[in-house]
Amino acid sequence: MRVGMMTSFSKPKELVKITSLISKNYGIEIVYFRPKDVNMEKATVNGQIYINNEWIETETEIPPFIDISPQLFRKKNRQVTEYLKRKTFLSDDRKNELKKRALQEKLSDDSKYSHLVLPTFRVTSYEDLKKRLDNFNKVVLKPSGGIQGKRIYVLEKKEQEYLIGYRREEKYIGEEELRNFFDDILMNSGYLVQKYVSSRTAQGDPFDCRIHVEKNGNGEWESARNYIRIGIGQKIISNVNQGGGIADIKQFLKANFNDKWEKINKEIDRLAVTLPYKVEELRGTHLMSLGIDVGIGKNGELYVFEVNDGPATAAVISEVAYLRSNYFKYVLTHELGYDLDRNQTGQKKDKEILDNKDYRKEYNKIKQSTSWRVTAPLRKLGSLSKKLKKK
Repeated sequence: MRVGMMTSFSKPKELVKITSLISKNYGIEIVYFRPKDVNMEKATVNGQIYINNEWIETETEIPPFIDISPQLFRKKNRQVTEYLKRKTFLSDDRKNELKKRALQEKLSDDSKYSHLVLPTFRVTSYEDLKKRLDNFNKVVLKPSGGIQGKRIYVLEKKEQEYLIGYRREEKYIGEEELRNFFDDILMNSGYLVQKYVSSRTAQGDPFDCRIHVEKNGNGEWESARNYIRIGIGQKIISNVNQGGGIADIKQFLKANFNDKWEKINKEIDRLAVTLPYKVEELRGTHLMSLGIDVGIGKNGELYVFEVNDGPATAAVISEVAYLRSNYFKYVLTHELGYDLDRNQTGQKKDKEILDNKDYRKEYNKIKQSTSWRVTAPLRKLGSLSKKLKKK
């Protein structure tokens, strides 16, 4: 049985390779392709499958399930994505997309999540910007459709001047320069203004918490990993794409929040397995992957900055590959009704082995070892299955 993974990259990335290796043990073969590889007249795709540590080109029918990158739902791909919505089951159909401000408004209406809301407003005029500065004194300005922390500014009122920060730079400006900044950058650009939350390390670097969640083998939300992103040397944001690093969440909280760390960590864990269901409810559709960005105030209070439906996977690649391969199996068997035992091609599958805790433990040992690479021989996992079967 084949599952599709579709992005815009000319060559499959590491996540696709690792997911392909793991999925083979469930009787699932991954086909990688791009929008332009879809032949709507023949109902086929010209993709690639991973065999013996190399990608082999193949033409196959439209897979019954496709892990599609949300970034592909753009105007230039609309014909293909609309076709696939009608033809197959997609991991995300982009239905009822929630913008940053809309999410904050929806959460504010729910008593379970209203305490997490960060006041967010559209920048509609220069006077409106000044009003928000008067209310909050310090604000964050970000594009409503921005990704990877780009084009974000911090603006603070300082008596007769304003302090504006961008990436690693800060600058004092006057009233006239602020007006020019609004006219040149903010006006008609869809910017949002948010109350600034002081999330800073003891060294003064900005940080936030990324909660990366995926659907698991039971079709339920599970945290792939919660981790701290630190904008080392930055003035504004903690996005690692703009320069920075990541830290283990428990060690970080212990070092920065003393006796409050356990309470904060438990709240983050709870958020990871509850908020995704709320997001799905608000959108009225199914999702597979979410990146929840959370700010932590000086006293340990949490704020949801935003929720991304196409989060970066570089920091959680192995965890995501494991969860997605299991979710693929769940969709095929529980949502689409396929019998993977009857649809396998030459590979034996032993459900007790694949779901065995020892198998997961040994798999984690393999992926964390220095020798774990995406090109690691599949025989490692195969020999592992044989060893566990003898127990």
